[in-house]
Amino acid sequence: MFDRSLMERLEDGAATRRVSFDRFRASVLENLRRVLNSRQGCCETRPDLGMPDLNEAVGQGADAVRALAHSLKQQIETFEPRLRNVSIRFHADPENPLQLSFHVNATVDYKAQMEPISFDAIFERHVRVRG
Repeated sequence: MFDRSLMERLEDGAATRRVSFDRFRASVLENLRRVLNSRQGCCETRPDLGMPDLNEAVGQGADAVRALAHSLKQQIETFEPRLRNVSIRFHADPENPLQLSFHVNATVDYKAQMEPISFDAIFERHVRVRG
């Protein structure tokens, strides 16, 4: 029954918790992929679901990045309730100036502990969530 030491059992518990958190994190990111790749108006019961058309955002000129960041934050806060304290920062890529990339930092309540989470939302033909 006691074939492992207390420290070995605690280390296994920590490893299991990490794997479990990684699955939880993957679930959050997958939900965000679905939400951010939806277009406004795609859901009759939730007209606020989805990102605006990227062409419309770019048509706003200098305010395009700010408007897109605002929409991104609004979608995350509305449709991914597991995330808290969401902050978004535009990240310009000098190698790819036509790509709109945002870095997102947030916290997630996981088993009564606030854990940090961060990822990138990259707007191309569709939104890639990388994290």
